[in-house]
Amino acid sequence: MKLETAEDFLKKFDYNYEKRDKALIIDMEFSQKVMVDFSNPESIVMTNKLKGWNFLTGIIPSSIKNAVFLNLVLGIILSLLISLYDTQAGVFFFLGLMFWVLVWFTFYHSKFNNLQQFLMKWMN
Repeated sequence: MKLETAEDFLKKFDYNYEKRDKALIIDMEFSQKVMVDFSNPESIVMTNKLKGWNFLTGIIPSSIKNAVFLNLVLGIILSLLISLYDTQAGVFFFLGLMFWVLVWFTFYHSKFNNLQQFLMKWMN
């Protein structure tokens, strides 16, 4: 698997990316970035980050895994605070927030997995 082959794929399908040393940083839609590291020729490492102003963490840049954890913790805390005044509103707030997180987590994660699968198929 070569860096040049991955660049050919990205150019062919009009992805925005930048090349840094032996890595490609791909800009995805909705503030998602994927880094493909080619520094180890035996295994390619792909990481997934969310830039600021995304739908899971707002202005906080984070990985998808950390974003889901952050939303879960904050959702529980805020729901408990809301539940002190109105239990039903606290439960609805928590369920609504978890639905929001699930939808956007699925979106971001599927975009990352699709890109990963396409790149691996293209390079093999």
